[in-house]
Amino acid sequence: MKKIAAKVSGGVLAAGLIGFLIWDNVYSFKGDGRHFLTGRYYADFYYFNGNERFEFQLETGEKLHLDAHIEKGKAKVSFTRKGEKSGEVISNIEDADTYFTADETGRYVVKINFKHAKGYVEIKCDDQVKDKKIYR
Repeated sequence: MKKIAAKVSGGVLAAGLIGFLIWDNVYSFKGDGRHFLTGRYYADFYYFNGNERFEFQLETGEKLHLDAHIEKGKAKVSFTRKGEKSGEVISNIEDADTYFTADETGRYVVKINFKHAKGYVEIKCDDQVKDKKIYR
């Protein structure tokens, strides 16, 4: 009898763990929208779990502006030169109003990771950026 109870308990724990992992990692967006406009990415959401990835072609000294407010959950933004493994990262965003500056001419990758987040994020090209196209 104890073996059966142990197997049932183990099965319940495994099912619960699998359910949690699926819930924690499945892509889900609920909100007013995600917009990829010329020179601007904007997302306004009451629930976002997932990742966004897009690129900008920047010349040395050109800037991207990050404006974000996360009320609940977590958000992380990274700004990396394409092909490189490290770059600038802002983790655990609550309120952010900052700039990413290109240190060399090239393609830059913006990655945003949302974990059960509520709020908004905007990344837009500064006025001096010549190529305002978002590459996806």
